[in-house]
Amino acid sequence: MRTDTEGTYAEAFAHEVRRFYPFAPFVGGLAAQDLTWRGEHIPKETLVLLDLYGQNHDPALWEHPYKFDPHRFTGPDGPRSPLDNLIPQGGGDPARGHRCPGEDVTVAALAVIATELAGLEYIVPRQDLTIPLSRMPTLPRSGFELCLV
Repeated sequence: MRTDTEGTYAEAFAHEVRRFYPFAPFVGGLAAQDLTWRGEHIPKETLVLLDLYGQNHDPALWEHPYKFDPHRFTGPDGPRSPLDNLIPQGGGDPARGHRCPGEDVTVAALAVIATELAGLEYIVPRQDLTIPLSRMPTLPRSGFELCLV
């Protein structure tokens, strides 16, 4: 049986997985109206892309952005609000259409799966897990091997 502390850490771990390894490199949409953003004119119906990987690894938003650290989502203030800096599946309010409506289910599933996987015994051979950002979809350079014991 999972304790509340384990559940809280598992959820923080799930948020950090989504921050560090976004499910998609970007999300897109059409500008609903003419607008100006940071001095750039964007006409209505222009395709606009949100760089999820860049947002979730921006050092102006995240301390040590290339360090995998679930604790950034725990602490005295609790988990950082998904509407704050974490944009793993779109931004904004899910009720108004710019965020994945299945986000809560995704976080819950990741938390349960991570808890179950943590209880397995396994060996991970040495490998190159750097991720090339020059192609999509991308995979670690050497692939990934897992040996269950």
